[in-house]
Amino acid sequence: MLWLTFLIAFGLDALLGDPHSKWHPVALFGTLAAKTETTCREYFGNTVFAGALGWFLLVGGCTAAAWLAGMLTGYIGAGVILYCCIALRSLIDHVLAIIHPLEKGDLPSARRALGMVVSRDTSALDESGIVRGGVESLGENLIDAVNSAVFWAMLGDVFFGAPGAAAGAVLLRTINTLDACWGYRNPRYLKFGKIAARTDDFMHWLPARLTALAVALASGHFLRTLRTAWKHRHDHPSPNSCWGMAAFAGALGIRLGGPTIYHDGTEEYPYWGDGRAVLKADDLRQAIYLGILSAAVFLVLSGFLIFCVK
Repeated sequence: MLWLTFLIAFGLDALLGDPHSKWHPVALFGTLAAKTETTCREYFGNTVFAGALGWFLLVGGCTAAAWLAGMLTGYIGAGVILYCCIALRSLIDHVLAIIHPLEKGDLPSARRALGMVVSRDTSALDESGIVRGGVESLGENLIDAVNSAVFWAMLGDVFFGAPGAAAGAVLLRTINTLDACWGYRNPRYLKFGKIAARTDDFMHWLPARLTALAVALASGHFLRTLRTAWKHRHDHPSPNSCWGMAAFAGALGIRLGGPTIYHDGTEEYPYWGDGRAVLKADDLRQAIYLGILSAAVFLVLSGFLIFCVK
């Protein structure tokens, strides 16, 4: 019955995508997170305890609500809940919005489209730099926006059935959203967001590594992809992000990474991969195909591994 959950979730995602509405559950959760932060800071200041309290209230409350919804609605309801927690269609649409102007030679529009999904300064990027940013975003967000929710929904089902599947997906999405809201290394969030950042790293740890394996299996260049992912696994401040990005570099035979200009300075990332340094729009289109196939392989791979454990 769990496969019905995934059929519903990915079917709805393919048909409807992300409605980009303020009433979307993730958007509503972001609003609630902002209000919770204000209240916790008011009573407990800019402390680790304040952030931990806010994290526990938000994550615990939403996960419990998802559990109850799963009990009442079964695997069909769990599928609808999982749909709200994944964003494969949205991820593809954002990348297509970069490709279309690139193929017309409209670099300013392509830069603006890339700027919607990355935090780097896109104002002076050439075609190769735009493509590089798009592939990196796809490789990183395939983990965050799709595969991790799938993994935790499956793991929840192993122990608790449909309620566990619904709760697992929401657990991942709430933790990931709080990391996006609070997980910054600056004076405002270094203490308050510490729990949010650390738990997010934990939740993506295994899905990130399984994603690299799924990309390798989907690519047709198994050893090259795994070798590249392993070589560069520590070449990013995040303990998980480079598994996806480096795997894409190895799978596509291109070079990613390198110095990256942000609005507040430049990050001197190492280069990831030993392939072509000059990238074209078609590389980004190939990355979309690889991302879709990798998500399907991840679904089967995770299901097989969890079935073995079960």
